[in-house]
Amino acid sequence: MDCIFCKIAGGEFGTEFVAQNDHAVAFLDINPQAKVHILVVPKTHTSNVSELEDPQELLGLFELIREVAKTKTDGQFRLQFNTGSREGQSVFHTHAHVLSNQAN
Repeated sequence: MDCIFCKIAGGEFGTEFVAQNDHAVAFLDINPQAKVHILVVPKTHTSNVSELEDPQELLGLFELIREVAKTKTDGQFRLQFNTGSREGQSVFHTHAHVLSNQAN
């Protein structure tokens, strides 16, 4: 599969992770839309969040989202999933955007 987020999560590009666990990785967005803009990406490929069905993968994803929000923001943040090109999804691998205008 030629998925850039699969390659990043697999360590192929040497992307610096701001956090990770057994199920997901978190890294800075290359085109930030806020002072803090971190992508949280499951290690297992699914096209969008509605396809993510495994309870352990969902739990791992949201545990990492919570960790990133706690450590990289002041506690106020936006959490965004884009599903489908019409709704702004440009990389078709499930990923969450953690955005905040105030870093911790």
